[in-house]
Amino acid sequence: MSSQIRLTLIAFLSYMIMSGLLTQAGVILNAIAAQLDMSAARTVSIFSWLTGGALIGTLLSMYLYTRFSVRRLLITTYSVLLLLGLALPFLTGAGYSTLAVVFLGLGVCCGCGLSGGAVIISRIYRAQRRASAFIATDCAFSAAGFIFPTLAGWLLVRELDWTLSYLAVASLAIIILILAATSAFPDTHHATSTDRSDEPAHERETALMQFKRILTPRVVCFAIGVCLYLIAQTTFLTWAPNYLMAYFDAKPEMAGQVVGNYWGFSIFGLLTSVVLVNFIPTRTMLLVVSGIAITCTTAFLLIESVETFLTLGLAFGLLTTCIYKIAISVGTQQIADSPPMLVTLMLFSGSIGSTLAPVVSGLVVESSDEKGALMLALAGFVAMFVLFIAAMFLERLAKRQTLPDPTQPESV
Repeated sequence: MSSQIRLTLIAFLSYMIMSGLLTQAGVILNAIAAQLDMSAARTVSIFSWLTGGALIGTLLSMYLYTRFSVRRLLITTYSVLLLLGLALPFLTGAGYSTLAVVFLGLGVCCGCGLSGGAVIISRIYRAQRRASAFIATDCAFSAAGFIFPTLAGWLLVRELDWTLSYLAVASLAIIILILAATSAFPDTHHATSTDRSDEPAHERETALMQFKRILTPRVVCFAIGVCLYLIAQTTFLTWAPNYLMAYFDAKPEMAGQVVGNYWGFSIFGLLTSVVLVNFIPTRTMLLVVSGIAITCTTAFLLIESVETFLTLGLAFGLLTTCIYKIAISVGTQQIADSPPMLVTLMLFSGSIGSTLAPVVSGLVVESSDEKGALMLALAGFVAMFVLFIAAMFLERLAKRQTLPDPTQPESV
């Protein structure tokens, strides 16, 4: 097995671990609530420690991957994650605070691991193939989102402890550790060491130098666009069921189908996108699917039938879930050699969007109603589309200058 394949597997597994921990929330919530002797409404906040930890991990990665080698960080990260997973079955009598600390640690490890996976892809793939690889990580995310919640449900039906499902996710870290120890990693720094070790040399870029280099108008446009995409997507998926119940008197089980329809067909859209980006310029594809997102969200506000709304939800998931990874792929082409901090900046921007969405959408709904949330989603997609166009316009201006263009040659 070549090093490129091994490194790609590491990237995919890092996304599967994050997905495996997050997507079980709804399945194991009542089991955790019973353990803590708390209501489900209060217990659900335990998962905020997981997502908050992922945000912290992504932020830390912006510095760590400029200072230490990818191999060392991945081995350290997933060794800690494995230890935390092994500790969970022994914490069945622990209180909320103890579990919160463990979930925070798991989240930090996931955030660092995701950044490592993204850095790997940005270094071993170029242009169109990079876009395919980034989208494929979402396929791995979706696959884990089916496998591990199903496993958690099976374990609970057999009255086994919920921690076993998290332990199953943590066991994937063993595979990552083996692959990391036996693979040849690409150099993520500009200078090379004077010895054969994989430690960065002193003359390599500092974190501050790298941050200044990547903070260009085009990168900022893509980073804010990625953030807005996650705000718009999360807002829609959070409030669409409530919108159907409020405006169409739909029953909860029917209204909830819009979320299932979206995610159920998203994996087919992602798989199709993996193929299409090898034939269609990624910038063209990004603008097209962004336009489709705006069109679908506008249609959601005009539709007067629950059945039509649910059907459009299928198309929405099928056609637009690739936006996130295509935007990251094109965004990482804005600076020569895609420095690690650039990749983690894009991921960090997405994490900010996911974190802000519940708060911002809640404020909008509180001051208006559920329709206001869908209008917020539409505004987010429109603003994202404008930022992508602005970034590509600046990119074309750069190509017309006498200075060499730092991006991969690719038509818009």
